[in-house]
Amino acid sequence: MKKIIIAPLLIAGLMPIYSSLAKEATILRVSKTLNSKNVLHYKVNYDEKTCEINGNVYADWKMDEEDGRWKSLKKSAGFIEKPLRPHSTIVSGSELIFETESMEELAQKRIIDQEQILVKTTLDENGTCRISNEISIKGKTYHVTRLHSKVTFFGSVKWVEISGVDESGKQVKMRFK
Repeated sequence: MKKIIIAPLLIAGLMPIYSSLAKEATILRVSKTLNSKNVLHYKVNYDEKTCEINGNVYADWKMDEEDGRWKSLKKSAGFIEKPLRPHSTIVSGSELIFETESMEELAQKRIIDQEQILVKTTLDENGTCRISNEISIKGKTYHVTRLHSKVTFFGSVKWVEISGVDESGKQVKMRFK
């Protein structure tokens, strides 16, 4: 009987150790002019110690237009969720590629070069895990922090504004029609 009680206690005792190593990071924010305070955060979980990505990209809304709660993209209406739903492909423990239907549209309009974003994790000189993304725009690589768009009531995109950092580390903001 004592063995049955000890095993769950041992497992429960180890859970805080594992959960303290597991972290989540926002890798990209997406907003639109309609309900602009509701921001979609694309996220990834990673192990803080090994700096390896755990699982696929997922997306949650920060509903600041309403009450500030977090809401899974999966709980959105289908016509909203489908074009924004992330599809991930793990390249290695420290890299993955993700894409959405809306990125396909941006690539077709020649706003971005490819319909995907590369997410990377690296350990810096202090042993801190750093997460970045790379997207190619007009032949140059950028680390994008936010995509903001003007969307009509019927869902068509009028313009897209991309904020991020270029290869030299300079802050950039570009608008495409």
